Amino acid sequence: MKKLILTAALMLILAVSAFAAPLEITKQTGDFTVVSSLDRNPPVKGKNTVSIVIRDKDGKAVQDAKAAVYYSMPAMPGMPAMDYKTMAEFKNGAYSAVLDLSMTGPWNVEVRFVAPPSKTMNRVSFSVDVR
Repeated sequence: MKKLILTAALMLILAVSAFAAPLEITKQTGDFTVVSSLDRNPPVKGKNTVSIVIRDKDGKAVQDAKAAVYYSMPAMPGMPAMDYKTMAEFKNGAYSAVLDLSMTGPWNVEVRFVAPPSKTMNRVSFSVDVR
């Protein structure tokens, strides 16, 4: 009986820790690899912090890009589309921005950045389901 209780407790701990792990998305754009992670998994209605690491083709972190995060929810019956933009600031090795997700449901997120010396706009996008 003790083994059964111990096993159940261990499984519960593993399930909770897996649920609490940050949501991480890795995407490629041109010569860059972008790793975006949200502090909550799943994201929740309200403020969620997104952390963005941009790496060049040599795997080095890009520290001098101008980055912004666009997030939107498509129009639904009785509700217009919602579109927002927030600038990402470089701090502690990553770009960071706060997304204020105003309602539950599917949201589209797009990270846009320009990394000098290039003037090309790079984009990666992903979707999240806010609970």
